[in-house]
Amino acid sequence: MENNSPKIIQWILDTRPLWPVPAKEKKQDEVAELKTVASRALALLSDSEQASVLKYYHVRDAKMSLASHLLKHLVISKYCNVPWSKAMVSRTSNGKPCYVPPAKIPSMGSHVMFDFNVSHQAGIVSLIAAVGFKNQVDTGTDVVCVNERESRDSEYIQKSGFFDWVDIHGEVFSESEISFMKLGPILPSDLGIEGEFMGYGKDRISRCQRRGGEVAVNVKRGDHEEEVNVKTSKVIDVKMRRFYAMWCLRESFVKMTGEALLAPWLKELEILDVQAPTVKEGHLTKESLEQGGVQHEFRIIFKGKPVTDVRMELSALGEAFMVGGALRARDPDERNAAVMGSWQELDLEEDILKPAESNP
Repeated sequence: MENNSPKIIQWILDTRPLWPVPAKEKKQDEVAELKTVASRALALLSDSEQASVLKYYHVRDAKMSLASHLLKHLVISKYCNVPWSKAMVSRTSNGKPCYVPPAKIPSMGSHVMFDFNVSHQAGIVSLIAAVGFKNQVDTGTDVVCVNERESRDSEYIQKSGFFDWVDIHGEVFSESEISFMKLGPILPSDLGIEGEFMGYGKDRISRCQRRGGEVAVNVKRGDHEEEVNVKTSKVIDVKMRRFYAMWCLRESFVKMTGEALLAPWLKELEILDVQAPTVKEGHLTKESLEQGGVQHEFRIIFKGKPVTDVRMELSALGEAFMVGGALRARDPDERNAAVMGSWQELDLEEDILKPAESNP
């Protein structure tokens, strides 16, 4: 292993600028073009992995699949001290990707554990891994893009209301989470307003369901109180971002367990007190993935009891992305070492292709 000290690895790979393919009449032809455009990266995968990449209908999905394979091989090769060709990805009984050494690897040690997880959305691929721990540390990650389905989401919300839109996803969340997404408090600072909402202002804001209107609320600033008209479009934007923040955390937790969003216990899991992390201040381009705020003060309840062995974080990336991470350290003595930091954006050439080709 590169370094035997326990650590949490957090990687991001942005596929949006990678392997550009000219638009073609048939989407399948764009995917086929990857054989040429991404030949160097594809050559690092097995025949079956290449086939799994090239089976996609849309080239953006194929590129994320390719990046996901590369990151999994990279973390195994780098931290399990094996050549790239031996960094084979296996699956646990419930489908979570894992690495099973073909034989005992002396450099890893007989008691060193290794766990990783990947996610991808809207061109961004994330990987989280726990390496160097003596006992199992389960990992999970998820990426969301707040505006990827903006047109479709907004059309539905404008027609049927935000509450009804939340109910579409009701089977995934607990009742307390659904209630919070609909009516949870929104702070003046969330809307770019200084001061404190007074009277029925909080309730009026929390009950907003559609864009295009205004809500009159009283705001107190110091000893002064005045009426302010708040645009409901801003309120819906805040609610939408909070929804995707809660989705990202829930996915991260579920993936940490190795199960999927069809797990029978989903309604018994509650992740409470969630606020979306803030976007980094300053001018950001659509391509930017600069890390903004980080949220980690959540209450996790499972079957009515607090969960104390899981640590979760949610980070803002650029204008519209959020990435979540979840860690469960089985040994209480190792929990202090299972700490997340900043997400590292990798460079395809320097961080992946060159190391892989130099250690075939």
